[in-house]
Amino acid sequence: MPSKNPISVFIQDTIHKRKKLSKKQCEKWLGAIAKPESDITVRIVTLNESRELNQQYRNKIGATNILSFLMSEDPIEGDLVLCHSIVKKEAKDQGKKILDHYAHLIIHGYLHLLGYDHQNKADADKMEMQEKKILNKFNINDPYRDYK
Repeated sequence: MPSKNPISVFIQDTIHKRKKLSKKQCEKWLGAIAKPESDITVRIVTLNESRELNQQYRNKIGATNILSFLMSEDPIEGDLVLCHSIVKKEAKDQGKKILDHYAHLIIHGYLHLLGYDHQNKADADKMEMQEKKILNKFNINDPYRDYK
């Protein structure tokens, strides 16, 4: 029986006729940290959908760049919901390539599925260190430089 890939990604782009992200790209980025047999849906949404999900599941007002939803821990199954207009604006405002910003946010979201958080400085520092280490493997600059 063939072994299952370390990660399987399904892309749901609700905005673009031609997907902005590819399954192969996301599997490459997440493959650097994925637990075996992870099954992730990456969903690209509008401001309205992001706002509604953020209110419903986090009780926070307004849209956000990424939301992570863990469905199962063993193996990891979850959804990463990205708001394209926020990701695009952040990338422009921060002088980043949009794909680099998507890579960062997807890795950030997956780390949340693994239990990482940034509610306090020590946890935020630990999470940021992991993100930078992973992004460096893909020659993506430190996403926090000049933005703190």
